[in-house]
Amino acid sequence: MAKGPLTRPAMVKPEPAQGETKTRLSNVKVNRNRTTSENPKTIRMTPAEKVMCSELVDEIQDLTTKTITDSTVLRAALYLAKEVGPEKMLEMIKEHL
Repeated sequence: MAKGPLTRPAMVKPEPAQGETKTRLSNVKVNRNRTTSENPKTIRMTPAEKVMCSELVDEIQDLTTKTITDSTVLRAALYLAKEVGPEKMLEMIKEHL
């Protein structure tokens, strides 16, 4: 049997160091491009293009811990295409497709 009620020692918080401002950690909301609610888009590719895409995915995956898929690479290609402009895209289409 206990002799009396149990008590906890008082909690002592450390004082902030001199010259430092007191800051709090907080979560920052990040808006991500979520595509799970969108209907999938079917893309037809030749076997050589599929291999090219898979090899590119593997090369990029080796550089990061983020999961990279064929879809991720194709979506990134849209942003690259937008940067270079429609003239360069038309040139690539005529040359390769």
